[in-house]
Amino acid sequence: MASYFGPQEPAPIVTLERYFLATDYVSGIGYGAQGVLYFICARYLWFQRKTRRTSAFALAYITLLLLVSSVAQVAQAHRTQLVFVENRNFPGGAWVYYEQSLGGTVSMIGLAANMGLLSFTEVFMIWRCWVVWFSVGRHVARLVIVLPVLMLITAVTTGILFLFTLAHPASHIVVTTLIVARLIAYRRRVQRTLNSAHGNAYTSLITIIIESAAPYSIICLACLITYGVGSPVNTPFVSASIAAQQISGYLLIARIAHGQTWQKDPSTHHGVEVKLKASASSDSQLGSGRQYSSTAKPMGYE
Repeated sequence: MASYFGPQEPAPIVTLERYFLATDYVSGIGYGAQGVLYFICARYLWFQRKTRRTSAFALAYITLLLLVSSVAQVAQAHRTQLVFVENRNFPGGAWVYYEQSLGGTVSMIGLAANMGLLSFTEVFMIWRCWVVWFSVGRHVARLVIVLPVLMLITAVTTGILFLFTLAHPASHIVVTTLIVARLIAYRRRVQRTLNSAHGNAYTSLITIIIESAAPYSIICLACLITYGVGSPVNTPFVSASIAAQQISGYLLIARIAHGQTWQKDPSTHHGVEVKLKASASSDSQLGSGRQYSSTAKPMGYE
């Protein structure tokens, strides 16, 4: 009979340890993707810094994200080393040591870095939501973002990991829903006014996915579901959600740098300014007899 050299802990604890280790791989893949996207975005923003006033700010923003993400990644790697190498013989196993060391310096640094990343990116997405709704009216845009802002403030001010883990994904799902709703509504209005080609420019699958940061919201939903049912799969999903949020932000900034994203004035997209002019009789005929013209105009972002 072959000798057994496996862990002595109960099977559920061993399962938790496996998923905890998988979290490192997921985190590393996400960090690598962020690094690639950072250099792509930084290249465009660097050359635009003198011609677009917000390029320098966007460059500083993504640089801050990369630095904080690097701190979180180093803390994650060091914590894994402490759990599985330095304290491999801890009574009860690696998972017990992990739970008892959550208040340690390394864990707190990683937690602070991840909370900072989530907060920075969520503020950015709330701003994007405001931009998307601004064309309806300044007051409407402010009203729309009230709920996400309150949810984010509540999560940050409490400083409690449990509340932050639940409130932050919920806030982002709300923001995503608001952005998607606005994009679809605007598409229908443009299609009624012009034609389907103009409407599709605003709500193609790629546009909706990037503008609304949908991948992150989908992973957030998976996090909430797995957490609710008590599945250990929740651990790598949390790591994936942090990476997905950063990647979604980089993709959106890349579209901004290319001048392909939504502006406060949605009549200007993809290098074309669409001007809608109604004849004098159209006011009394429910919009009939409208005349349309389009003029070329360089695309920028505010």
